[in-house]
Amino acid sequence: MTQTVGENARPLNPLPIAIMLAGVGFIILVTEILPAGLLPQISLGLGVSPSLAGQGIVTFAIGCIVAAIPLTRAAASWDRRSLLLGVLVISAVSNLGTALAPDIVTHLITRFAAGLAAGGMWAMFPGYVRGFTPPERLGSTLSVAFLGVTLAFALGVPMGTLLGETVGWRLVFVIITALTVMMGIIALFLAPRVPGVARGTDARIPVEQTLGAAVRTPAVQLVLLAVVLIVVGQSLGYTYLAPILEFGGVALSTGLVFGLFGIASVLGTIGSGRFADRHLTGTLVSALSAGAVGLAGIGLSAWPGLLAEPVGSALLTISVMLWGYSFGGYSMLFQVVVAHAGGAAADAAQSVMVTVWNISIALGGFVGGVLLAGIGPLFLLPIAAILMAVSLPPVLRVLAGIRAKAPHSTASSAV
Repeated sequence: MTQTVGENARPLNPLPIAIMLAGVGFIILVTEILPAGLLPQISLGLGVSPSLAGQGIVTFAIGCIVAAIPLTRAAASWDRRSLLLGVLVISAVSNLGTALAPDIVTHLITRFAAGLAAGGMWAMFPGYVRGFTPPERLGSTLSVAFLGVTLAFALGVPMGTLLGETVGWRLVFVIITALTVMMGIIALFLAPRVPGVARGTDARIPVEQTLGAAVRTPAVQLVLLAVVLIVVGQSLGYTYLAPILEFGGVALSTGLVFGLFGIASVLGTIGSGRFADRHLTGTLVSALSAGAVGLAGIGLSAWPGLLAEPVGSALLTISVMLWGYSFGGYSMLFQVVVAHAGGAAADAAQSVMVTVWNISIALGGFVGGVLLAGIGPLFLLPIAAILMAVSLPPVLRVLAGIRAKAPHSTASSAV
């Protein structure tokens, strides 16, 4: 049933486990982003304003930020399978609590608890995949495991919103709870045991594997800088895309644009995963370049009166697909990059990146709101494109360091 993975033994085929983790990732991310589509029903059901009900999204994010670093530190030596099962238990209980919450206070508490589970999940996710995957297959296996994330954006929220309108938001969370329990049962039989960090005789984590070691590593610092630039720009564009398109009077519906983004992000995850193991530099640089070009193209197509309607619609379609492909690609590829950059402290570096990523999402949303109210929607996408383009120098420097450290026989894997 359960396989144990040590330094000298790995499952012969990591694909089934990666598919299982894709299902887990899908459910965890749907749990996070679904309330945005159910906000009117939640506010009505709890008898509060939409703005107050929306604080459930905020408390989830806070839980995710709070959990990532402390939980990774506390559970560094735990078997990864046990940690995965624990996360699923907490997530299931939290979602059931959300479904049954009688008031806004209980709702907020359950969303915070669900955020704790999500923060722990995203912090241990890439390290767990590294534990059962041969190094030469890490990129392709991660692309499968992270496919659930992009599918959640493409399919999970629209399906959940539709269900919420037909059966009610509480039943939607009951369904998510049932799916989480189902994934827990599958993980119980399929997930391999991957040992955590071995503590020393003084019960301490080796210095070279600590959070301090991770954040002091120059390559990790450059990765975090790039993440801030990229994710703030992503949040600027994605959060306020609807008012931007509405202001520009584009012919394509907002729903269609988001749908194209979701489809392209799935393609980006799959496509980037195929090439990441052999051509990491070219794959990541291509993804970020596509994102910068796509954001700039959407900005041009949404500029009132700048382009004729057929040209504007064609440019918008192509640009959204480029942006979506970029998002699906770099979201997975940075897991590979931070693992290389962190070295012995890869798990700690990953937990820091999860925290910085979530803070950057919140920062982008805040800054975007201020800019939207101040200078209007037209400049948000150009600013996002510039931020993504500016991220390329630190990314290239990190990738150059990865190539320099790679054995000569495998150096092509990072080219």
